[in-house]
This record gives sequence, C-alpha cells and structure tokens, in this order.
Amino acid sequence: MKYLATHPYVKREANPHKLAVRFGKKCRQVRHEHGLSQLDMVRYADFSLSHYQKIERGDLDPRLTTIKRLADAFGVSMAELLDGL
Repeated sequence: MKYLATHPYVKREANPHKLAVRFGKKCRQVRHEHGLSQLDMVRYADFSLSHYQKIERGDLDPRLTTIKRLADAFGVSMAELLDGL
C-alpha cells in the first residue's frame, strides 16, 4: 500500500479539509445568491445554527444526506451544489 501512496502515476486524493472549505464557500455563495440568512438555512434544512456555520467555515465534512438537505433547502440539485469543487 505504501508503494501506491508514493508512486508518481497514482493520483492522490484531494485534501478533505480543502474540499470541505470549498464546499462551505459554495454554500455561502448559493445562500447569498438566494438572499438567505444563516438562520433561514437552519430553518429550511432543520440544522442547528452552529452545525450550519461549521459547514460554511469548512470545519465539517458533511455527509451525503446533509448535502441533499442543503440542496433541497437551496432549491438546487446536488449536482449544482457540488459543481466546481
């Protein structure tokens, strides 16, 4: 397994923290585009405010079900929410 991790032709996975940060920025962008506050989002998606704030800051790597709830709350598809990450 060590060989695969260091082999130059094996594509390394993206840093999950950086991906979480990019996803959080995307959520903030979409939320602003829809004119929603963070409080609106937690009401629509049924999250706690602190949970949603962690997502936007990139402190939390959301599960697939969380991404689906966010997409539904934004009124976009999951593909649109994940596009460009």
